[in-house]
Amino acid sequence: MSIRSTLFAFVLPLLLGACRQHSHDLPTNTAVDHLLLQVETHPALNRDSSLFMTRRALILSEELNYPYGIARSSHLLGSILYKIGSLDLAINHLHIAIHQYELLDDPQHLAEATSMIGQVYLRSENYQQALIHLRESMALFTQMNNHTGEARIQGQLGHLFEKTEQYDSALYYQQMALDYFEQRMDSAELAAIYDNIGSIYEDLEVYDEAYQHFVKAYDFNQALGNIDEAIVNLNNIGDTYRKRQQYDSAIHYTRIAWQQATLQQNQYQVQSAARDLSIIYLETGHVDSAYYFLDQSYQLNETIFGHEIAKKIANAQTIFDLEKKQQTIQLLEKEKSLTRKVTLGGAIGLAILLLLVAYISYQRVTRSAKERKLLQIENELSKSELINAQLNEEKLRTELENKRLQETQLQMDLEMKNSALSRSALHLIQKNEFLETLRTNLKKIKKSQKEDVHQKISKLTKSIDLNFNMDEDWEEFENIFQQIHTEFFDQLRAKHPTLTNSEVRLCAMIHINLHSHEIASILSISSDSLRIARYRLRKKLGLEKGENLYNYIVSIG
Repeated sequence: MSIRSTLFAFVLPLLLGACRQHSHDLPTNTAVDHLLLQVETHPALNRDSSLFMTRRALILSEELNYPYGIARSSHLLGSILYKIGSLDLAINHLHIAIHQYELLDDPQHLAEATSMIGQVYLRSENYQQALIHLRESMALFTQMNNHTGEARIQGQLGHLFEKTEQYDSALYYQQMALDYFEQRMDSAELAAIYDNIGSIYEDLEVYDEAYQHFVKAYDFNQALGNIDEAIVNLNNIGDTYRKRQQYDSAIHYTRIAWQQATLQQNQYQVQSAARDLSIIYLETGHVDSAYYFLDQSYQLNETIFGHEIAKKIANAQTIFDLEKKQQTIQLLEKEKSLTRKVTLGGAIGLAILLLLVAYISYQRVTRSAKERKLLQIENELSKSELINAQLNEEKLRTELENKRLQETQLQMDLEMKNSALSRSALHLIQKNEFLETLRTNLKKIKKSQKEDVHQKISKLTKSIDLNFNMDEDWEEFENIFQQIHTEFFDQLRAKHPTLTNSEVRLCAMIHINLHSHEIASILSISSDSLRIARYRLRKKLGLEKGENLYNYIVSIG
């Protein structure tokens, strides 16, 4: 046997073994299905684990070009992100899922994903898009004769029309859903529908009907053990009694709601019940009790506001960390793939080197030792340069990806600051509106002839007047505004140095597109006074008739 034949017999099994090992480690569609099944069948998984595993399934599906995996993982990601409040990201993933389901001709999952994106749009108050998608989902369920799906969409449509104050349509759709689920005695669905119908009647000021539906919702939630939902029902029942001026019953039910919410440590419902109790006690002339529960409501509101901001920051950080983990995994997999290639290349190189050495040895009579050494060194240098070039390329890709992640984080920070700015404005509006109501009622009580009551109310009215001081609230609003629009105030004062502080504040509120009634509430002025203030501002800014005030202010900075 020749030297060449002997070497091929040795090297060929080595190369085949390396190729088999490389192909064995590749992911498959089954791995994607297994990841998705784990998330779908284990609801106890924490938020981070669910996000990580679903995101991992999406990346693998895209690498494998697995359409069903892309559709299901995008659908699941949209659902998870909706639950944690990342509505824009949820919408993006659900649009991808809908597109894939359409390509796959999967009407059942297409209807479910379309229904989910309708709910996301509804929660984000984009009612037009919500209506479009919910109706599309309804049409798909109808085509499949899926009556349960139709009934659920009817309930969602009823909720949408309630939000847009189209109460006839809201009652129509809620009643259709109610008729269906009453036939099947679906307690969970019935509890939600009765509560929604009660809310509609309450908005219509038909308080007897509202009361009856809230009681039915409470009975179902109690039976199901839905404590938090039952507390909401109790608070609503108390509110119907208050609006019918049956104050003893109103205090009874609202206090029960307040006590149970306190036991459950449900700060949202404790705050809601405390606010309602303050209103009831104020209307019945119990000023001390009204002030006590009002103060508790404000303290809890501040706590809840802080928790919501912290939660949004945590959610944003979780998504950012998830992206970093995924990038790290992808980088490690690329390094692993590179290692495999280097190993395979090394095996091939070794085979070539052995063949070359054998050939040189076979021809050593005609070759000198110096020439053989030179050829060996050149071969090793070429291989080293190739590996270094590949590693440098991977390093550059990693640096570019890290830069993209930093830009994403900056965008998230900007969105969080915009959210904080909106909440700050909302806090100003809510505070002044409630204090105005309380001051008006207290002035009515002040007309009482009892001197001791007159003195207490006068003192309390002065104390409330002090709360209209907007300096601290404005400083907080201005600080957040300047973090987002860094040069707005400087550019505004540079272009229009004669503007007063009140006019500068008005410009800032117009810049973030607040409604006129919200601006009037923050500035503690009437709508007529606001119209005069806007007219004077237009004159100071030198705007021509017909020129848009909002567009001009936004163009400044």
